[in-house]
Amino acid sequence: MHMLRKNIVCAGLVLAILMLSACGNKSSEGDANLDGVTQYLFTVSGGRATLSVVFTNMNLDAGVRIPLAKPAGAFIELSPDFASAGTLFVISTPIASLFDGTSHMPIVALPDGRAIPGVREGALAAVAVNLPLFGITYLYMGQDVFGIFIPLALPNVPLMVTSRMRDERGNILGTITGIPKAGGSISGILFLFPIEGSRAASFMNASL
Repeated sequence: MHMLRKNIVCAGLVLAILMLSACGNKSSEGDANLDGVTQYLFTVSGGRATLSVVFTNMNLDAGVRIPLAKPAGAFIELSPDFASAGTLFVISTPIASLFDGTSHMPIVALPDGRAIPGVREGALAAVAVNLPLFGITYLYMGQDVFGIFIPLALPNVPLMVTSRMRDERGNILGTITGIPKAGGSISGILFLFPIEGSRAASFMNASL
């Protein structure tokens, strides 16, 4: 019975990945409405999910691409953004790799221990990457949601503020949340992307 349940869960996960991958090109872009974060663009194309964010208050003289061991085929790229004189942050990963082998990864909440907003358990399997300019950045991977937390000073955000990320048809592709400091904790921005048809997608549609 346990093996049957596991096979059903795995089959459902594969179906969810195929649903997301088979929807053709999807994209959502806009202004994050957070100080220092002027633009974001999230795209799903060719079996890859890619998030690009412009940070106007950070300056980088040269670009760097950092390959990630997990998920396989993923990378983070930092480069000067010539339009704003700030920094362009890009993370790109094959969608199927997001859910491969997460059972052997540590389950963590936000870097300071607070629960991840929009996630029922408050924590997900995660990979931590130490990046130039930003510091420790977390890539989260779960059965029905994936996301990234980017540390960033947000002095003018007293509360957690969440906004939807929609495509051109109005479909919710994900959320962006400004995470304020709480006491001596860190602040930053959290992007979450639900797998289509999952409970996380239902939660985001119902709660925002």
